[in-house]
Amino acid sequence: QAHADSGLLHSKTPQIFSNDDKPIGLYKHQEDAIVSIISKNQNTIITTGTGSGKSFCFGIPIIDECLRLKGQNVGGIKAILIYPMNALANSQYDVFAEKLAGSGLKIALYTGDTQTDPETAISFHNDTFGRDPLDSEVLSRTEIQENPPDILITNYFMLEYLMTRFEDRSLLPPQNSNLKFL
Repeated sequence: QAHADSGLLHSKTPQIFSNDDKPIGLYKHQEDAIVSIISKNQNTIITTGTGSGKSFCFGIPIIDECLRLKGQNVGGIKAILIYPMNALANSQYDVFAEKLAGSGLKIALYTGDTQTDPETAISFHNDTFGRDPLDSEVLSRTEIQENPPDILITNYFMLEYLMTRFEDRSLLPPQNSNLKFL
């Protein structure tokens, strides 16, 4: 909350990263990474053990920037999160989708399992995540292409398709792209 009060973070960022409506407390490595990424605009490498909160190190700056750009009516993909396995991509997607619910930001999961048809995508989503879609989620390939989310979660294999397949190339235009985080 102190970083939002000082203007380093968008005022809505602590609300997204909260437990029981109280902003989460950050560990030193998380705070250092966030300050490095946001205030110094530096590439940052985080090396720490499993379960130590790396996703907050990059997630908070990404969501903060997406909130700022939303306020300026800037559309398109602003961040691509790449995971080596679909299981990890699905897990992180589920966490971020829940955090983004009600924020006005959109997130999508683009893997080989992502369905093209919106109706099929809803059914697949419910089976995969055991819940109904949230307002933060863009579920089908068709919807992703027609209305790109702020954050796209994918894997290495699908990232190559995003850069080479005709129907996906519009997601990452060579000019006037709003992509800031990879």
